[in-house]
Amino acid sequence: METQTRTLTNRLRRVLKRHFDGAEVNSLVPAGPHHRVGGVLVWSGFEGMDGPDRQRALWRTLRERLSPEDLLQVSLIMTVTPTERDTMQSNSRL
Repeated sequence: METQTRTLTNRLRRVLKRHFDGAEVNSLVPAGPHHRVGGVLVWSGFEGMDGPDRQRALWRTLRERLSPEDLLQVSLIMTVTPTERDTMQSNSRL
């Protein structure tokens, strides 16, 4: 299971970096009882997009580039802009 998860994590990171040019892919880790992979996608291209549109763009990309079996192993991937990431990091230091 660990090797499969690591392979999926690497594949997921490559797909996200290729499609979302210049993006940061952070904290892709297995979580929960089923060890589904989740993380954070930071991309300036999300600027001006609302949350649902960001998630639609993300999942459209994942459906086009990952197998159905891989998709079942993907959990939550947060989609944020660099500014939002910076704000969250600043607030967590308070």
